[in-house]
Amino acid sequence: MKMTLKLIIITLALSALIVSCAKKPLTLDENTPMKALLKASDKEITDLVIKEAVEKGNLNAEDISVEYILRDEKSQAIVVKSKINQE
Repeated sequence: MKMTLKLIIITLALSALIVSCAKKPLTLDENTPMKALLKASDKEITDLVIKEAVEKGNLNAEDISVEYILRDEKSQAIVVKSKINQE
């Protein structure tokens, strides 16, 4: 009986740990902390900027290009220069 109870507790603890450590999706709103954005890869930031531009700006993903991404961990800031390719 004690062994079963210990097994159940360990299983619940491990599942809670796995769920809490799961990677949450990045967003540009207040739900994503700046530290997570600063540690994100250039590819993740690029995908996020393009996704937000498509959703909120009614643009085509093919028309948007990210030229560079600057990070400053000291001031906890990110600058993304993007360009809309109009033909």
